[in-house]
Amino acid sequence: MKYSTIFSRSIAAAALVAAALAQAAGASAVATPRLDLARAQQVRAQMQAQASQAIASAQKSGVAGAKPGGTKPAELFANPDRAYPPSCLNSPMPLGMWQNDPNALSAQVNLLGDPYAGGSEASYVEQDTVYLFRVVCTSGLSATLMEIDRPTANEGNTSLYPTLPAISVQQGSNNFYIRFANDPNTFFSTNYALNPLINSDVFVLENFYGGSAQIAYGDALSLTVDTLNRSDPNRYTTFNLATYNPAQYTQASQALPISGYMTGNWYDANHSGEGIQVEVGELQGSGSTVPRYIVVAWYTYDSSGVPYWLFGSGTFNAGDTSAQVTLGYSSGGGFAGNFGPSVTQAVWGTFNVQFPDCNTMQFSYQSAPGLPAGVPTGGGAKIWKRLTQINGLTCQ
Repeated sequence: MKYSTIFSRSIAAAALVAAALAQAAGASAVATPRLDLARAQQVRAQMQAQASQAIASAQKSGVAGAKPGGTKPAELFANPDRAYPPSCLNSPMPLGMWQNDPNALSAQVNLLGDPYAGGSEASYVEQDTVYLFRVVCTSGLSATLMEIDRPTANEGNTSLYPTLPAISVQQGSNNFYIRFANDPNTFFSTNYALNPLINSDVFVLENFYGGSAQIAYGDALSLTVDTLNRSDPNRYTTFNLATYNPAQYTQASQALPISGYMTGNWYDANHSGEGIQVEVGELQGSGSTVPRYIVVAWYTYDSSGVPYWLFGSGTFNAGDTSAQVTLGYSSGGGFAGNFGPSVTQAVWGTFNVQFPDCNTMQFSYQSAPGLPAGVPTGGGAKIWKRLTQINGLTCQ
């Protein structure tokens, strides 16, 4: 989790600090900062109102455990107001993703230090780089993200650090301060103006759940960064983001990274009765140097039409778009565990899989040479469709 705190001081205390700022000394990129207290309060009030409305909407909808400060409901279901497909982003979101966007925008901004910290920090101003960019999702959709980078020499400095600006978006008749979260796929989590920025960070631009107005982040919009520093002649920086065009992104034509969102049942609608169960999981904590695994159970038939199971697993690295599974078969068993020590297991062959989109699975298979008589053999390639999804892991 990222280092953060909530800006929640009284008006009187804030006014005292604001007066002290004029006398504080310290290294800064612009003149001694003067906090726009009225705007800071306005931003905070609007964000709190939107967060309260989101919580009330969640409670009304029956989202169990909806409460202030919660990042997810106890009952898992897809958030209909999410600004991007849930399968598009995983936590943590790494720095540097903007490099994959040919249309990424960037600007230098002068961010205020913590006005409530006192000393040099209260008068500190740091020049940081803000990136605004999109990440390719499935089905022609995208997610819009913002990265704020501290200078390398200042990274992780807890004595002198900048605070977050106010972030607003204008799109059509909508113009308001938006929710921007460190973690994707949450219902309520957000960040506020003047929260400390100890490390460079990535934020996904989100909608408030159940909000009366929603931003379509894939459409054209204007995003404004307000440093809240009345002493800065470059206080406002506006980014004009064009409508997302997947044809401009090479990743849009590539297979999806394999993740838990691919877990479920897959089948060919042209010959119902056969299916493949896929499970994707984590190996972290087991001592493995490969963090992900995939398990495949293929419910198929032999040449006589008798049900025949092939089962196997493989490992892959996070971010891989394909995986190879070694399939095996068993013989000599009995029904419901009523069998002796004669059960044997042997390698059947290989299974290679990838997912062009959330609802399509492409795979090729090849049996090993020299299999015993009666064991079905063959090779080929198929394209199957999704039949089921996992609760809480809706791939879109």
